[in-house]
Amino acid sequence: MQEVILDAMETTSEALQGVQAGAPRTVQSVARAAELLKALGRLSRPTSLSDLSRRVGLSKPATYNLLKTLEVEGLISKDEDARYQLSWGMYELGSAVVRSVQLAKLARFHLGHLAEVTGEAVLLGIIDKESVLYLDRGQAESATFTMMANIGRRYALHSNASGKVLLASLPEDHARKVLQGALRPFTSKTITDPDELAADLERVAKRGYATNWEEQEVGLSSISVPIRNHADKVVAALTLAAPAKRLNVKTLPTYLVPLQTEARLVSGKLGWQDPLSEDDSQGPEG
Repeated sequence: MQEVILDAMETTSEALQGVQAGAPRTVQSVARAAELLKALGRLSRPTSLSDLSRRVGLSKPATYNLLKTLEVEGLISKDEDARYQLSWGMYELGSAVVRSVQLAKLARFHLGHLAEVTGEAVLLGIIDKESVLYLDRGQAESATFTMMANIGRRYALHSNASGKVLLASLPEDHARKVLQGALRPFTSKTITDPDELAADLERVAKRGYATNWEEQEVGLSSISVPIRNHADKVVAALTLAAPAKRLNVKTLPTYLVPLQTEARLVSGKLGWQDPLSEDDSQGPEG
């Protein structure tokens, strides 16, 4: 037991030395603002300037300036007694993290199951900062190909099936902003014409799925369907990717059916009600 502890201490010491030797530079004002937010979070009650100043070890003027900045950014608020507390903006940021983590957790089994059933790769993506952010990935052990898309990576919205599903679900003004931006070509098949992409998104919205025929990577195709929450809002895209020789127009139905099935199951876990199930439950009229 003592040897384990000593080994752990040595490892920690080496890690600290490495950090000190090549530690990245940090912005002191940001670090102090973060400390203020943490202090407010620990207190869970409105707190005065003096109290906060003392807790974070800063002068009152310095603390006030930081608090004012955080207030302007909507992360904290000040009441009529000049006491500070975390605001709704911080709640929204925290909720966004919880939603992403919860979604990935709920979908994990279905990603793995779909990957094993189809023998291909499966991705779970959300829209974040006008790009696709992949939260999780499943890939069959028998899969014989690799692709760039992976957990934590971001991709353009216009050049892949995930992005098209998410774009098609956006309010018109938000989607227009993307269409009017730079539509970078990743391959010779990437759609870079705004009108052509808009027409493609209309088809996606009508049929309920998006396709990508080697538009992001040469030799790789994908199809994607939406995941919806209890309010019928699209919150993510479930995508299946495979070599173009296996996933193409002819084989599309073979992959689309199991993909849609798993997406409905994940959506159901988020409280979504399948309108088809509701219709069936009513039984025949007579």
